[in-house]
Amino acid sequence: MEGNKAEIVEQKCNKQFFDLIKSEKRFNLLQGGTRSGKTYAVCQYLCYLLTTTNKSLTISIIRKTLPALKASVQRDFIAILEETGIYDLGTHNKAENTFKYNQHLIEFFSVDEPAKIRGRKRSIAFLNECNEFSLEDFRQINMRTESKVIMDFNPSDPVHWIYSEIIPRQDCDHWITTYKDNLFLPTELVNEIENLKKDEDYWRVYGEGQRAVFSSRQIFNNWNWIPHKEFPEHDVEGECYIGLDWGYSNDPTAAILAFKRKDKLYIHEILYRTGMTNADIVDFLKIGGYGNTLIYADSAEPKSIETCRQLGLMMKGATKGAGSINAGISLIKEFDVYASIESRNLFTEYNNYYWETLKDGTIINKPKDSFNHLKDALRYLCLSQYSKRVDFYII
Repeated sequence: MEGNKAEIVEQKCNKQFFDLIKSEKRFNLLQGGTRSGKTYAVCQYLCYLLTTTNKSLTISIIRKTLPALKASVQRDFIAILEETGIYDLGTHNKAENTFKYNQHLIEFFSVDEPAKIRGRKRSIAFLNECNEFSLEDFRQINMRTESKVIMDFNPSDPVHWIYSEIIPRQDCDHWITTYKDNLFLPTELVNEIENLKKDEDYWRVYGEGQRAVFSSRQIFNNWNWIPHKEFPEHDVEGECYIGLDWGYSNDPTAAILAFKRKDKLYIHEILYRTGMTNADIVDFLKIGGYGNTLIYADSAEPKSIETCRQLGLMMKGATKGAGSINAGISLIKEFDVYASIESRNLFTEYNNYYWETLKDGTIINKPKDSFNHLKDALRYLCLSQYSKRVDFYII
């Protein structure tokens, strides 16, 4: 029975699974582009160990945050257990986030649970999306791991401790894979990924799985600027959305209107002004004909959102969270963007919205916190309304 389960796992595996089986090194690092199957392969490998290892194992599966852990790697791991029939033979303690199978223990936790990072020893640690971990997180986990540390990541950061602390080690096996190595990827997703070729920087990372090297400090550099009157006809209430970034004294309140046609995103600046109260914003948008247009506003100000709702606007708090700035940039870059030439403040931001640089001139994957009011409004809109398109960037 055990052998049969191992065979079932092997029959549905990509090359990463077999690389892991062959490796005798302490560190196994899987670098890859989006949807290359690296995380799923590690889960398959760990399930394989459960059915082929006589020695008792304690395996820790770890991610930066608990919600991300449950929505990704834990979900995949449990699915493989169910598919192979192992799940029904084990004990899943959902309260403690553990799974026991024969003499083996699998534990799921996040690095925002410090007691578990500095807790008991384990046989194997799997650091999912390890580029989200700090060097101190890694060191604490590593010193309490007896046998093997497995890590996977998208190489979206030009500068990271992974490149200096892990890859040069003699006891590390390092593999780079792409979506082409995933034999089970649907054609629709292959086409979506290959659409990234129009952006050199993102194609390098998410298409080819190579370390990010930004070719330009300017974050957006291929937008199309056309007169607003040349936009396709659009229903302001039915298919358009507004993103809003709050301001008052020094920073302006910024609002942007957007709609899409297939892979084309049309955007138009509608507000960029300081000194506006919530009542002023409501009046301005209503007079402009946007009283029935859904607005995604910065969720950092729930009181302002509620006030605007009570005054008659259709307003929601925007999707935000860890990594949402870069996720939003990634999503916008996927579109063929058409901006109105009348959007003068947007044009100024477009030409001055840069990645930060280190002292040696290295461009890093962090936007400068300037010239970003309308850009933030656009991110809020896109992440909240078109969030499904972000999935293959961040998994």
